[in-house]
Amino acid sequence: MVKVSVKWGKKKFDDIELNLAEPPAVFKTQLFTLTGVLPERQKILVKGGTLKDDADWEPLNIKEGHTFMMMGSAESEIPSAPIQKPVFVEDLSQEEAENIGNGIPGLVNLGNTCYMNSTLQCLRAVPELHGVLKSYPGTLRETDPSNAITAAMRDLFNLLSNTNQSIPPMVFLQALRTAYPQFSQKNSNGTFMQQDAEECWSQLIFSLAQKLPKLKGSAEGEENKLVNSAIAQLLSGEMVSVVSNNENAEEPKKVQTDIFFKLPCHIGTTTTFLTEGIREGLEEKITKHSETLGKEAAYTKSSRISRLPYYLTVQFMRFFWKQGKQVKAKIVKPVEFPFSIDLFDFATEELKAKLQPRRKQLVEIEEQQFQASLKKKETGKGDEMETTKTNNNARPEPNLDPDQFVNDTGMYELFAVLSHKGRTADSGHYVAWVKEAEDKWLKYDDDVVSVTNNEDIKKLSGKGGGDWHIAYLLVYRSKKVPQ
Repeated sequence: MVKVSVKWGKKKFDDIELNLAEPPAVFKTQLFTLTGVLPERQKILVKGGTLKDDADWEPLNIKEGHTFMMMGSAESEIPSAPIQKPVFVEDLSQEEAENIGNGIPGLVNLGNTCYMNSTLQCLRAVPELHGVLKSYPGTLRETDPSNAITAAMRDLFNLLSNTNQSIPPMVFLQALRTAYPQFSQKNSNGTFMQQDAEECWSQLIFSLAQKLPKLKGSAEGEENKLVNSAIAQLLSGEMVSVVSNNENAEEPKKVQTDIFFKLPCHIGTTTTFLTEGIREGLEEKITKHSETLGKEAAYTKSSRISRLPYYLTVQFMRFFWKQGKQVKAKIVKPVEFPFSIDLFDFATEELKAKLQPRRKQLVEIEEQQFQASLKKKETGKGDEMETTKTNNNARPEPNLDPDQFVNDTGMYELFAVLSHKGRTADSGHYVAWVKEAEDKWLKYDDDVVSVTNNEDIKKLSGKGGGDWHIAYLLVYRSKKVPQ
């Protein structure tokens, strides 16, 4: 890493960090954030001509303090600094008003890329992911698509951690579309189409699972890379399912164990709460060929969780394929979700027994805290001190001990939401909401970042209909017994 300067017309930009281990394409993206000149329009003068996106830095002998000359005109429709929507201070609390304008970086929408931006912001909210990405040695020059996505995410997260300006994620978008051409679809006008954020989430999880090793204590001899990874440690759980024939009780039941990276919340006519939808997803009615009956038969697949994920992802099953209109139509029925969720009732009996000791401790501690809070309210003492303590509750530090990537209570707390506004999955708008502290959330609407609170998160249940933001993905973190 060296610091360099860039002269562009009458302007000069000093102390730009240049990572010589990454291709010039990354450096050009940095310059785009400063100048508004698209990377493909940048002409950076070096020995032998202009700098190519995939050039090797070593023959150029770039040293600390080097000055580049750049030519190229900025795109008038793409700003070099994030656009801020009007904010009415009278609608904010004092703390929120103080946070407006603090320069929290977002991601610039590059043309129907809000599905990608919101997905990245939710993943970025997982602190342990930062540590394992920082140590990832891959480069963008390698041909493996999963490697390019992982390296591009590492570089993008590093940029977001070291700037107060929004970033146009052009290098990452290119890596995503190269690995998964479905995200390169264009409409009849030649414009890139909106995509499904959940599909983007799943593809990124798959790519990261191929490349990120376990944080520590990787088991020897495991052939399944998807399981033997940091992503599996952080985001996966295990499910035991029993499949039984409804038409022939004598047919032996089939027991299977599967890894899952998210729980579905099915939305039926009577579903009003998250746990109801999860329960429905654990009791499936399926049709398949029966060897004992020699025909198609009705089966029931009953599932229970045998290992809880450290971070729990829940997907609202809001979209279905509407054959007549050839679109992914949206179920806009309101479904409430809690800020704290308990999965104890969905666990196997063996897992329930393991959860009981720590679970009991946590319940007792939370009850004591609740009673203490009530007492303070009754006496009117300690409120100010408690508020200050709560409001300074920043995001937790990364936990790098592999033995701690276990939920041993069955309980979780909400810390990220990915919402969708619109009537179909392939249209509308996606936004990420990330918890920063108690009753303080950051709303990542592409490059516009604002502060909001618990009340606004509650509104994401769907009561506003399809024309307002509705929760699509929920991300919960484990509630642990305080040490």
